[in-house]
Amino acid sequence: MKPRVHKGGKPGQETYYLNIPREIVTSLDIKPDDEFELKVETKDGEITLCYKRVKKAT
Repeated sequence: MKPRVHKGGKPGQETYYLNIPREIVTSLDIKPDDEFELKVETKDGEITLCYKRVKKAT
């Protein structure tokens, strides 16, 4: 998989967006209002991005 990353945000602030393939979104039932935590690890020059879905308090 080759991720598509694009730049956006307000002037003076750089924000990069990582698109998730539609097949993954569908299979994991990801909704627009879901919230995620991001954990980034580096080891031996490799980068691992781990997203964890956060349950909303009701």
